[in-house]
Amino acid sequence: MSTDSPLAAEPDVLAHQRAFMLHVHQQCSTPGGRAAVRSALTDPHKPFRAYEYLLARIPRWTNSDTERAYVLTAGMYADQAPNPRLDRQPKPPAGLAAPLDGDRWRNLGWSLARAVHTKTLTDDTVKARLLLMSRQDADALTRDLPPLVARLRAGDVPVVWPLLLRDLTRWVDHPTDTARAWARAYYQYDPTAPTAASTDEETS
Repeated sequence: MSTDSPLAAEPDVLAHQRAFMLHVHQQCSTPGGRAAVRSALTDPHKPFRAYEYLLARIPRWTNSDTERAYVLTAGMYADQAPNPRLDRQPKPPAGLAAPLDGDRWRNLGWSLARAVHTKTLTDDTVKARLLLMSRQDADALTRDLPPLVARLRAGDVPVVWPLLLRDLTRWVDHPTDTARAWARAYYQYDPTAPTAASTDEETS
């Protein structure tokens, strides 16, 4: 992938996104923090309760649409995070690890391919969803993505959170390129191909 592509994954960008998601994990380590961050899913446009826990790590230059991508990703993570009332010291899941060069296509399309491979979702369902997402604006994607991610995680399908954050922050300006990247990862998925983070997939 060329470095001038809108979907290029520069190491410093992924490092920032991983740091943000690790921060979200830390905020979700208390019942109050997890509830506040998860409340952002109710209205990502007005996540005032979650601001206390998230704004310190969202870049100040961020516009409202990009901020919503941060808040939405954090909310989806909180919705799936370990319950701190049951696990006093929850460990960060492997899905927060910074993807290596060979793993940067482990995006949402890759997760959807894994879901079909493990029979969590059907091929027809995923193909229809990919086509729908390719036509959606940011508002529709914000509405429909959380239940899809919840379905993936309920089936123990890995979600690489830094990559999901990367793609959602780019959706506003580059929706077609992002949807194309998801489709490519889905249709080019090879279940026999090892990844640099293959040992993490079992626990993400």
